[in-house]
Amino acid sequence: MKKIGLLLIIVIFLVGCGKELKTNNDFKLTSNYNQSNIDKSTEENKINEDNINNLNTNNLSNSNNISSNNDISNNDKIVISYIENIDQKIDNLLKKNKNEKTENKVKGIFITLVDFVFYDGEIKEISFNDLTKEGKEKVLFLINAIDIKIEKYFPGYKENISSKASSAFLKASELIKKGAYDINNFTKEKLGKENYQEIINAKEELFFYTNKAFSIVSDFSNSLFNNLKDSFNDWYINFKKNN
Repeated sequence: MKKIGLLLIIVIFLVGCGKELKTNNDFKLTSNYNQSNIDKSTEENKINEDNINNLNTNNLSNSNNISSNNDISNNDKIVISYIENIDQKIDNLLKKNKNEKTENKVKGIFITLVDFVFYDGEIKEISFNDLTKEGKEKVLFLINAIDIKIEKYFPGYKENISSKASSAFLKASELIKKGAYDINNFTKEKLGKENYQEIINAKEELFFYTNKAFSIVSDFSNSLFNNLKDSFNDWYINFKKNN
């Protein structure tokens, strides 16, 4: 009987050890599996972070000043620099005052930029057609950014520029935006004959706003107002006397 009792104790002990060993092995296997998943997840997260960082870097590179691009011309650099300067002046204007005087001035700036893009106006004797493809895209990108900025401070400002040409300015804005992100989507002709003529017909109204903006866009030559050149020059002389 003693031998049988001892034998039972040994069996129970061995079974218990086997279960503990199995439990320990299962735990190790589970731990290894979980650690493997953690390592895999960590690696995947790192890849995703790298992809996001690369994407952000690419976006920042695309938004950088294109004047560092070897594919652009000297004319591009002159015009881009000038419009960037206008953008900065608009920032200063909008920070100081959000009133009717400021709104009239920024309307005049947008009108002048539309004249440059669609009506062969010039900046320092350089027209939009004189720019390279890359230069045109960057210029449209800057003008679109200016348009968005003005719209933020003065919602619906384009609709209030002229009773005759509000739809034409909206169309011009739409085309500029498309060209800003893909120059292949932009052509002046898409403005349409009717819209093109509407802006010309409204030039007397528009002249009021461009006068207000003259201190900022003085290096522009506006083709829209050629027949008003004398009065524009008179205004310029008076402006110089008062400043």
